[in-house]
Amino acid sequence: MWIAYALVVHVLLLGSIFVIYFRSPVITGLTPQKHLLYYGLEPPANRLVLIVTDGFRADSFFEENCRYVPNLRKIFLREGVVGVSRTRVPTETRPGHITLIAGLYEDPSAVLRGWKSNPIDFDTVFNRSSQTYAWGANDVLNVFSHVSNGGEINLRFYNHDLDFSPGYDAYEEDEWVFKRVKLLLQQKREALQRAQNVVFFLHLLGLDTAGHVHKPGAPKFRRTLEKTEKGVYAIYQEFERVFPDKRTAYLLTADHGMTDSGAHGSGSPHETDTPFMLWGAGASRAVPKPGGRTFMPNNEGPAMPLHELEQAQLTPLMSALLGLAPPMNNFGKLPLGYLNVSKEYEAMAAHVNALQLLEQYVALQKQHKKGFFADILLEYDVLNAEAIKRYKDTIVQLQKKREYSLCIDKSQVIMSQALEGIDYYHGYYRRVLLLSTTSTFLGWMFYIYRLLSRNRASKVELVLERSNKIVRVSIVSSVIVLIICLLSQGTPLDISFYLLLPYFVWLKALQPWNINFSSSPASAYSVPALQTSMWQLVLLIACAELMVFTFFERRLIALCFCVFACYNSWENFQWKSRDFFSWLALVLILSCFPLLPLSVGYQNGYLLGAGVIVIFTNSFWNSKSRLCYRNHTKYSNALILLQTILCAYLHSNGINIPIPLKLASWLYLVYAFASILLSKESRLDLRLAQIGFNLGSLYATLCTSYEAVFVQLLTIELNISLRAQSARAERSVLRLAFTLLLYTFFSLFGSGNIASISSFDPNIARCYLSHFAPFVIMGLVLLKLLVPVVLIMSVIYANSEFVRQHEEQIFICLLLICDVMGLNFLFLVRNQGSWLDIGTSISHFVIMEVTTLVMLVIFYTAKQLLRVIPWEEIDFKMLPLRLIHWDVISAKHH
Repeated sequence: MWIAYALVVHVLLLGSIFVIYFRSPVITGLTPQKHLLYYGLEPPANRLVLIVTDGFRADSFFEENCRYVPNLRKIFLREGVVGVSRTRVPTETRPGHITLIAGLYEDPSAVLRGWKSNPIDFDTVFNRSSQTYAWGANDVLNVFSHVSNGGEINLRFYNHDLDFSPGYDAYEEDEWVFKRVKLLLQQKREALQRAQNVVFFLHLLGLDTAGHVHKPGAPKFRRTLEKTEKGVYAIYQEFERVFPDKRTAYLLTADHGMTDSGAHGSGSPHETDTPFMLWGAGASRAVPKPGGRTFMPNNEGPAMPLHELEQAQLTPLMSALLGLAPPMNNFGKLPLGYLNVSKEYEAMAAHVNALQLLEQYVALQKQHKKGFFADILLEYDVLNAEAIKRYKDTIVQLQKKREYSLCIDKSQVIMSQALEGIDYYHGYYRRVLLLSTTSTFLGWMFYIYRLLSRNRASKVELVLERSNKIVRVSIVSSVIVLIICLLSQGTPLDISFYLLLPYFVWLKALQPWNINFSSSPASAYSVPALQTSMWQLVLLIACAELMVFTFFERRLIALCFCVFACYNSWENFQWKSRDFFSWLALVLILSCFPLLPLSVGYQNGYLLGAGVIVIFTNSFWNSKSRLCYRNHTKYSNALILLQTILCAYLHSNGINIPIPLKLASWLYLVYAFASILLSKESRLDLRLAQIGFNLGSLYATLCTSYEAVFVQLLTIELNISLRAQSARAERSVLRLAFTLLLYTFFSLFGSGNIASISSFDPNIARCYLSHFAPFVIMGLVLLKLLVPVVLIMSVIYANSEFVRQHEEQIFICLLLICDVMGLNFLFLVRNQGSWLDIGTSISHFVIMEVTTLVMLVIFYTAKQLLRVIPWEEIDFKMLPLRLIHWDVISAKHH
């Protein structure tokens, strides 16, 4: 049952970071502010054209003195402002568009709906306007199809089924948008000329597709950029022809950027820095205090100021251009000096922005004050009711005196204070939740430590058995008291749940053995050598802390691997033997791989070819293994490896891969696993040889450079070191658990991956797909990550009798190491500062929370591939509870 408990606890702990650090920013029950026309102020623009070039990073815009955007350069040399807009993690399509159009940052609870729909509808520039016309990809526009009631919203989209084959022209997606925009302008020209507060939204996906496939900076990407920026300039001229009244404002920007490898999602500057251009009606030419950064627009000069904004600031800026109030859920502050309007207009726009932020702050403050204990709890003193009233009265007086500059300054101050107050109340329970979650972690670790030691005669167990009733009564009483307090305070349900969670975990952890494990086989844990001592626990924690550092410095794992391999295996070899020198050479070579550049987005056909040669050599080197292969195994694997080389060659030369080759890859994927499962071979070493050959060949189809070489060498080294240990009588549960963990992470980091859940390269699917199918590609990415782990598990299980006998304790020990690491990462999660730090910290915690459970499933998969558990003896109804306890079944086959 401990596996079921582990699954539940880790899922709950995984959700804790979203409750602690990333609460939903959407506040309901707000009142929208009045339009600026209500105050008698005419907006500078009747219509706004928002052009979002998906995945367009700032470096590509300003590269070589804006050489690749010559038409856009004509515009910003003549009018408007240009600069860099900084996005937030995750740098993905949906969050970026929500920030631009609604002014709020992504609601983390949207993950429960697969990011496809909004848990709570929010206000946007679209429904603040009178009419909105939008064109683009289906998955982007659908985000805004169910937002709050407001103006008329007209959406025209195409299905997001993109082709990333080398011969595909990504500009076709942008051309689809441009054609339909021109068609609308022709059909509704007169009606649109009379309309006001109209938004035209053009979502251009071509650059994102080209960046994923060809990488930013590649010739084909630049050709797409050339066509897209020409298309933008042409559509700008079309708008100017249809609307000659000079009342059209234009904003061009991007939702996120992209790394050199064609990935996005994390927080590197390439991913967070996007360009923006603002020109047309109401756009200023000179912004006061532009900052110290400049750029050269051409080779002649002079240098121009490079303006910098947060992405959310573009939302109130667009609203002000049209005379609209900012969306009710907006968190952006109106940037000063970007509007070419009167001081009175800018002052009122800033004031309306401040009122909108204060509305959110007051709503949160009221929720806090509803509770029974509100009077004795801390609150945000900087901005109380008196300060808000004083601000509103001051603005009225200053407007009467026409002191608009002072009005703007006061509004800027109050906006900063309101944002600080909103953040304060959003994170009000953060410290107590951290303390509560830490207690949950400690309770769970105490539970699995007792499970690991199983020493019923220890002092701790005797004390727990004697004081069982007192402990239970104390915990239950505390839970009742806390529930009464939480209900009286009106604490949100998710926060209440995590405050109560540690009590239930500790209640389980403190139960005596005769309750928990009365049915457990005592014989499996009766050997004194298997009982975990305190010094082993200290060593276990030290190992976990060592692994934490490898997440922050990928190259450090090379040192860890080298040191541990020598410590673990040096004495097992005969000095100056062939095996010793072979093993030592492999350790030194493998230690160099984490020092190489990341393989994500990097392609090298020669290294891939070397990987194919190593697979052949490893599979046919041993005569016993060579003779055990069936003819269909030899021919199928040889053909798929040759096909992999052919696909890589065609792809690198821009030639479309024929459909029969892709179909063959999918058929081989099924064959690779099916042929192993259906094999009648009973010897573990021969089954292991077939697993290595099949899965190694499958892995090669997903590689782009040196990954296949690395994984093959790693399995060879592990085989040699385990065979050398086979004569040793003593075994260490802790050492084997750490071996599993180290080799698992080494297979990830050494093959060129990083500790992030957002980096991937669609080109790994070149043998399987040409269309950008995100879920299929993500499945192939996961397959590529997990195949090396399956190989490692198979090698360890096949070569170690001790592992087969004591696998449960090994995995409990592994779980304990991972939980110690997870507790570290809980406190390292960040929601402020560098977006790189934020994205990386989330990835680290998520990885650690799922690692052990994923490894548990992979270990079961390896056992099934090794035929330890015959299909006919599997009870699928009991499978979730029997992933580990196969002692009785496997005993029949030894």
